[in-house]
Amino acid sequence: MFYLPALLICAVVLFVFGFFPISNNITNFPNDPPEDLFKLSVDLNVTYPPHINRSVLIIIDALRWDFVDHSLMPLTAGLMREKGCLSKIIAESPTVTLPRIKALTTGNIPQYIDVLRNLASSEILNDSWLHSAVKKRLKIVFYGDNTWEKLFPDFFYRSEGTTSFFVWDFKEVDNNVTRNVEFELNNSDWDIMILHYLGLDHIGHVLGPYSSKMVTKLKEMDEIINKIHTRLSINQNIVTFITGDHGMRDSGGHGGTSQPEITVPLISLGLPCQNSSFYQTDIPANLAVLLGLNIPITSIGNLQKSLLHNLSLDQYLFALKYNTDLLLKKTEKNISYCEQADIFYRQFLYEADKKYGNKALNLYTNCSNEITKLLYENSSKQDMISLFISVFLMLNVLFMSLNNLMTKKIKSFAFESIFLFSTTIFQYHIQIISISYVFAILLGLSAIIRLKTVFQETSFSIFQSSLNNILIFCMILHPLSFISTSFIEEEHYFFIYFTVTLILFITVSTRIIKNYMNISYAVNGILILFAIRFSMDLNSTVENSVQNTNNWAHYFNDKNNLIYLQIFFGTGLTFVFIVLMTHFKSSFTSNWNIFLTVTTLVLIFLLKLLPYHNTLLGKLIWTIILIQKLIFKNFSWSVLWILAATLLMKPHNVLLISIAVHTEVVIYSLNRTNNSKQKVTCVNNISFLAIIMYIFSNCFYFIQGHRNNLATVDISIGYTGLSNYEPILVISQILMHTYIFPVLFHLIVLQKIDYKQQNIFWITLLILRTLVVTSTCIVTIIFKHHLFIWSVFAPKLFIESVHTGFLFTEIFIWTCFTCIKRIVKFSIDTQML
Repeated sequence: MFYLPALLICAVVLFVFGFFPISNNITNFPNDPPEDLFKLSVDLNVTYPPHINRSVLIIIDALRWDFVDHSLMPLTAGLMREKGCLSKIIAESPTVTLPRIKALTTGNIPQYIDVLRNLASSEILNDSWLHSAVKKRLKIVFYGDNTWEKLFPDFFYRSEGTTSFFVWDFKEVDNNVTRNVEFELNNSDWDIMILHYLGLDHIGHVLGPYSSKMVTKLKEMDEIINKIHTRLSINQNIVTFITGDHGMRDSGGHGGTSQPEITVPLISLGLPCQNSSFYQTDIPANLAVLLGLNIPITSIGNLQKSLLHNLSLDQYLFALKYNTDLLLKKTEKNISYCEQADIFYRQFLYEADKKYGNKALNLYTNCSNEITKLLYENSSKQDMISLFISVFLMLNVLFMSLNNLMTKKIKSFAFESIFLFSTTIFQYHIQIISISYVFAILLGLSAIIRLKTVFQETSFSIFQSSLNNILIFCMILHPLSFISTSFIEEEHYFFIYFTVTLILFITVSTRIIKNYMNISYAVNGILILFAIRFSMDLNSTVENSVQNTNNWAHYFNDKNNLIYLQIFFGTGLTFVFIVLMTHFKSSFTSNWNIFLTVTTLVLIFLLKLLPYHNTLLGKLIWTIILIQKLIFKNFSWSVLWILAATLLMKPHNVLLISIAVHTEVVIYSLNRTNNSKQKVTCVNNISFLAIIMYIFSNCFYFIQGHRNNLATVDISIGYTGLSNYEPILVISQILMHTYIFPVLFHLIVLQKIDYKQQNIFWITLLILRTLVVTSTCIVTIIFKHHLFIWSVFAPKLFIESVHTGFLFTEIFIWTCFTCIKRIVKFSIDTQML
């Protein structure tokens, strides 16, 4: 069955690369300032001079808007009031570092796929205001995140980049930057200094924005800003800019589109300016004008009068004309404002009448705003052929999986594959678009015919019980809900409430209560309901622009409540031990095994409550867990995963592990009683057991704190037991933490069923995953011009694609493991014969 998930992952990859923004930049035209206007020569030294002799750009990673106030950064706030201004900057999604650096330097909207490139970027930017600075022989010094050195190799006169991925580093990288600042303040051989501080972002990831360490770090940044500006202000015409690449949500992460994530400050010190609000992509064009540099070709930003307040009317009009002409070259649409602006500008140049200049200024502003709006809307393009092909491939996988599950037959898919590969070849090599559409339509018709045949052959024999009907109805209703942005944003409520309803239905359906067994099921069902209801409040279900205190996570993470966190965490670890001893007795065959397990849980307790990151202790815990698997023959993979999950889980979430395991065991026991003489309404085959496990795993996935938002991925977990950034280990631990409950529910069931049932289990999960990701892709195509396409639908598509990739990885690993196990068994049997 492995070819089906392989086809699915190929289809998802094809869709992702066909849908997510492909840069549509035009870079084959000159971007030098015009040397003549309307047959009049222009003296660029007068009309387009540098207005700043030297400048400092300080980027404080994850500096969100509300961090800049008199209580947190009093020195900076005082400097703003006396010698500068504060602008509210809107950063576009995705709010992660690499795309935001691109926006700050090129003025263009980055590609959404840069979320992946952010982990290990080797890309080199071809156009930015830094290129123009280097061309004019300006000397640039840089210190901070080494992403800059990868994007701009050999650009810096002096530099020292540092890897920024080790999130437990709150001080060392920043101290290194500050150490170099002290050196540069004593030198005058540089023109531009760029500093990128990382500690604030790291504290947010690990401790959240309301940690006491956050206050300390903001005070440190405040003092550094004051020191730099005070030392440099002795020399005139030196401007310091302070901004954040992105903000930070209330839970500490970033990557989404909440207000705290997309709203950052731009502080301008030493520059005659006014407070205002504009987009992050406007910054490069304005910096270029202030520095007398070429505006980047890729820039789609507008000039802001608030920042260019000290320019004369002549200079500002010239800059507007220059920027507008560059914007016009990127669009084929005729803008009437621009032609009228040229007329008034010509009259201003010939007659020197300010009234014409002001009219031209307003028209150029309107013109550039309209062009920018068009460029925003058309900043990406989708490969529609690839999207249609991938969707039809997903449908084909869905129908083949249904056919495989229901009829117990695997039909050839060679005919459909020929169509798929043919369309790809035609699209990318022969470019016969019309034939590609014909093949795609034929493939769709083939899939529909197959579905009809499948339903006729099965006669709906498996849709008999009321529970089965409820499950099927909800599994179809769930992906249909994706047509609503609200249902996508609040998807966690669907799975949580449906899980509660399902457990209640199963509990009430235990009608015969004459013996202890059925009473036990009813009591267990009620206890699970209470546990899930309590768990819903462990993590915030809504991200607000203000501090959200309506959850246990916030309460326990308050330093004043540390004792309560210790008690709650200890209780969670105790329940984990009880669950292990109760439901996995066969894995503990010796006292040494039990002793090592208790030791592991105690060490986890110490690790999680230490006030600092202990690398050695984390490595020791991992070693003990792995040693148990290697030494003790009966030590199951489920127990190994539970201990690993306990190590990776946040302290306040550890209790969820025991609740999840107990829930799974109770439901599986109900499934087994179906073969007894008790008249209990329950799941009657492996497929519907798989569906219930799918529902429960999603419920606990969301209860753990995950949402359809990249910012809910906790990257700090990836550094457990690590003292530096090791990409494979970090990413592996992040994925393990993210998918703790799906893997847990899968493992426990798989180790209790035989090989044939395992195949049915995986096929059912594949059907559910294919149904969800296909629906997501179709909805994304339908709403590709929707207002919330990049804030709601795109993150949903991205997350579902990762879910699909992880399921593919699970199936691949399990298939390899099963094959090896069967080969070994076969070899042993052969030797015995």
